[in-house]
Amino acid sequence: MRLRTCGARFRSVENSICVAAAAVLMIGVAAGCSSDKAVPPGPGVLPPGTAVLSVDGKDVGTTYSVRCESIDWMTRIHTDLEASGVSAMLSNANRLKAEFVRLHDLGGFTGSYERELQGEATVTMTGPTYHITGAALGFNNAKPTRLTAETFTIKVSC
Repeated sequence: MRLRTCGARFRSVENSICVAAAAVLMIGVAAGCSSDKAVPPGPGVLPPGTAVLSVDGKDVGTTYSVRCESIDWMTRIHTDLEASGVSAMLSNANRLKAEFVRLHDLGGFTGSYERELQGEATVTMTGPTYHITGAALGFNNAKPTRLTAETFTIKVSC
């Protein structure tokens, strides 16, 4: 249907109606194309802000309290899991490696890996997810006076 115009003043109204109709149509098309389902991450990839922690082969939990800070080639990662957590410093200067990993009361174990001092650790990445595995030296609540080494696995996505 074409509006009859009686002058320039009414052409402006006609153009406004066309623009408004086009905007409503575009919003309807965009809404019809959107999906309520998020695309799941690929294998080995965690959603951003997630960490999965294990000590001595036992799952100690998943947390969504992850903080990451990157400066140049260094990335500091901190996770909270109730009263426990992990602090780690990763370097990507020449190759990806852990500078330190500190475990705070994870599954009753508190200990650390310190590059070239104690323990061992390796770091790999799958997409945006870091996989940190190794052994830390520290103390377990079951035997608090005996120094022990425990294995750990940390999967974290900043």
